[in-house]
Parts: sequence; C-alpha cells; structure tokens
Amino acid sequence: MNHLTDTQLQGLADGTLRGPEGLAAREHCDSCGECGAELSLYSALAGKLSALRDPDPPADFTATVLAAVQVREAQLATRRHTLLAALPACALALVAIVGWGLSAQVDKLIDSFTALRTVVGVAGPVFAAMRLPLGVGAFFFLALVLTALSRTLRPVHARAAES
Repeated sequence: MNHLTDTQLQGLADGTLRGPEGLAAREHCDSCGECGAELSLYSALAGKLSALRDPDPPADFTATVLAAVQVREAQLATRRHTLLAALPACALALVAIVGWGLSAQVDKLIDSFTALRTVVGVAGPVFAAMRLPLGVGAFFFLALVLTALSRTLRPVHARAAES
C-alpha cells in the first residue's frame, strides 16, 4: 500500500491540499492508521504554530532605523563630494603632466634646429624671466583649487550643525 508523502500530509493539516487530490488523501488517512496518526501529529503542530504571535518591535525601532539611514546617506554624500572635489585636482595634475611633457618635446625640437639657436639664445632669458609670473599664477590657481576642495569636503559634524 502506498502511503501519503510528508508534503501531502502537511497540505492536509494546514488546509492547502484541496480538490480531488485532497479528498483522495483524506479518504486514505481515514482508512490507513499510519497516515492518520501522522496527519493528527501534523494537525496538532499546525494548530500550535498558528497560535504563535510575532513579538512586538522595540519602542525605538523606527528612530534607530531612521538614524541608520541618515548616517548612510551622509556617508554616500561624503563619497560623492569627495569624488566631485577630486576631479579638479586630477584635471590640474593632468594639465601639468601634459604641459611638462609638451615643453620637453618643444625644447628638444627647438634645440634641433640650428637656425633657431640664435632665437632661443635671445629668447631664453625672456622665458626664464617669465617663469616667476607663471609660478605665481600656478600658486594662486592651486590655492583656489585647495580652497574649493576644503569647502566641499567639510566634516560630517559641520554639515549636521548647519542643518
């Protein structure tokens, strides 16, 4: 004789096994003592499980979740600001590297032409004199970028105090 499976017995006990299949399983349990005993165990277990209640959440659950969400949003905003602040610094570094590389190539090109050596000899002191204003300009540009970075990357507690 074939006995019912655990799934069929559980379906009968909790009421999810219906229709002709459920009717056939119920008739089998009525005629089979072993399956009937298992069905009564599953029915008792289903009754006990349905009597269980979910525990109440802690009183400060909502406040705790909202505080955690706020901290996470602040961390994401800090990352976003860090990335946005790093972009000008990367652009400045890229311009400096490309400029240095191009200036080295231009110096080699100018040195290779003998006709332009005289011009380079005359223009050399002029270019040497111009390095000071270029250096001062680069310093002020760097100061501007660093100021923008320092204002963009304020600590979290400073932003929280403003809110």
